Amino acid sequence: MIDWEPDETVWQQLYDILRKRIESGHYKPRMPIPSITHLEQEFGVARGTVRKVLGKLKDDGLLRAIPGKGTFVPPRGE
Repeated sequence: MIDWEPDETVWQQLYDILRKRIESGHYKPRMPIPSITHLEQEFGVARGTVRKVLGKLKDDGLLRAIPGKGTFVPPRGE
């Protein structure tokens, strides 16, 4: 969960949580991740924070957005 008196920023904590979920297989390849609204509510953070984190995960190749379909974990090796 998010620590509100952190040594790390809230967005960095959220990034680390979601990255670990991807790498551990909690979010499986080819399956959509939860919506921005769901993540916003689950972690109690602002929409902009979730968008920033998802953008960084996409930049790092851990997520892929498919217009009109959602955001997915790409298959390994892609």
